[in-house]
Amino acid sequence: MRGHVTNEMDVVGASADEIWAVYGSKDLPRLIITLQPGVFEKIDIVEGGGGAGTVLHIVMAEGISGPHEWNEKFITLDNHTRVKQIEQIKGGYLDMGFSLHQVTYEIIEKDENSCIIRSTVKIELDDEFDSNASSITVDSMWGMAISIVKYVLDSKAEK
Repeated sequence: MRGHVTNEMDVVGASADEIWAVYGSKDLPRLIITLQPGVFEKIDIVEGGGGAGTVLHIVMAEGISGPHEWNEKFITLDNHTRVKQIEQIKGGYLDMGFSLHQVTYEIIEKDENSCIIRSTVKIELDDEFDSNASSITVDSMWGMAISIVKYVLDSKAEK
């Protein structure tokens, strides 16, 4: 089985470059723990410096639904097109019968003070595990987008 789920959030008050500065930052793994308290127990950089090829080890906080622990790799981090693509490479959804769990973030410019955050989860899983497809939602991406937008807007307001 193959499928995808896409979510788009319109952002007003921040440019695509301002939002991308956070999504594309090598500091996002550290920052997102602060921005979303109670969601992540820890995020460790296993390999790399924050660009394409970087591998993270992620452990979710207790009580968060879905997989609790996994490693993911930054497949694409393109500052020109403002695209970040992440793929789970160990644990997580792969332990639930998925052969692919890939998340793509695209920051799309609308005008100088607004943009769209498009988040897409692409999955592939064996037919015997197709009931696990219902565990794929955009909730975590939505929460991350809201936290990042708030952070950018708050930072702008402080200046």
